[in-house]
Amino acid sequence: MGDALALVALLLFAANAFVVRAASRRLEQGLGFLVSLLTNVVVGGVLLTGQLVLRSEPLRVDWSAFAMFLLAGIFSAYLGRRGYFASVETLGPSRASAIQAANPMFTMLFAWVLIGQALGWADVSAIVVIVLGVYLTNRRPDRLTPSGSPPVREPARQRLALLAPAVVATASYGLGNVLRGAAVEDWTEPIAGGLLGAVAGTVAYLVLHISPRGFVARVRRADRRGVAWWTLTGGLTIGGQMSVIGSAAHIDVAVAVAISSALPMIVIPVSVIVLRIREAVTVVTMAGAALITGGVAWLVLR
Repeated sequence: MGDALALVALLLFAANAFVVRAASRRLEQGLGFLVSLLTNVVVGGVLLTGQLVLRSEPLRVDWSAFAMFLLAGIFSAYLGRRGYFASVETLGPSRASAIQAANPMFTMLFAWVLIGQALGWADVSAIVVIVLGVYLTNRRPDRLTPSGSPPVREPARQRLALLAPAVVATASYGLGNVLRGAAVEDWTEPIAGGLLGAVAGTVAYLVLHISPRGFVARVRRADRRGVAWWTLTGGLTIGGQMSVIGSAAHIDVAVAVAISSALPMIVIPVSVIVLRIREAVTVVTMAGAALITGGVAWLVLR
């Protein structure tokens, strides 16, 4: 059951990768990000309402798990996503995505230290292989500057300053994953937990960054299709997050995150075979995809 839910999350996150590509062309990420967050809350609320209507027993609340789900939303939905978008601006999407590949490693480390989920060497090796594969699929060779000269290398201190948002974002995602994994062990309510995290992340973003009145005006002026694409992104992401939470109730959270993070295993074949997008696919990219496939196969079939 846990492996199946992690694979469902993988499919939803992979579909979201294509939706974000289309959404970003029509609506800038800052506004789209908030539309996505608000959609997380709305869709999560609808799913929880449906669950409560269909189930026979009332919802029992475990308040410590309730608090952990809220805190997980701050780390993942707010700090993680904000840090990632900041790193895209400073590092570029390829380098930022390559650092995000370490998300399962941070999750594995935090799960071991904080909740005592120590994996065997075989599972650790499989996660390392997946991380290496994701890194290779996101790796891009340095390009020449417009004048044709080699790119200028930044001083070490400047490189660290540029890398900091991406590393903080990746660590925040990892910590958020572990908090959700710990919470769902005591309170097996992935839909309620996903909604709580979405609410916490959205409130933090609204309070710290956005004027609600200005947001409504910007949405009214925005491209309608762009808003629709970002709304779909919100639906896919909350579905994926709830699936990962549900998966963590049955298997180690680091394993659930590693499987659900293996996006290139699906995105690359669909891009090449279905969408005919081949300009970014190299031998290294294909090698990375093969490593990811092997690692996921081991974790699922072990």
